[in-house]
Amino acid sequence: MALQNTPAPFDYNSTRNKLILSEYGRNVQNMVKYICALPSKDERNRYAQVVIDLMGFLNPHLRDVADFKHKLWDHLHIISDYKIDVDSPYPKPTPESIHLKPEPLGYPHQRIRYKHYGKTIELM
Repeated sequence: MALQNTPAPFDYNSTRNKLILSEYGRNVQNMVKYICALPSKDERNRYAQVVIDLMGFLNPHLRDVADFKHKLWDHLHIISDYKIDVDSPYPKPTPESIHLKPEPLGYPHQRIRYKHYGKTIELM
């Protein structure tokens, strides 16, 4: 019996879909994708609550934050690309509210006389 020279179909991370939030991993992302495909809203709500608890176990350092559960629900919506239809105890975030850009800073345009000493020495 001769061995065949066909390579095994390896599944590399570079060929998979991009991770949206890498701190939760690919398995949580696959679970959220599965939840989005469920037909019953009651089932989706139960599974979403389990995934929220799992996300809390994966990131115990977030428990010290005041709005810990709110942040996890926001992350669930972000992972699902805002397509998950569940009854969240918090309002559903929008992509615009998550990805806000800060206002640009106004830089001083004064000339510094002794640049090698810096502005602080000049103010003294």
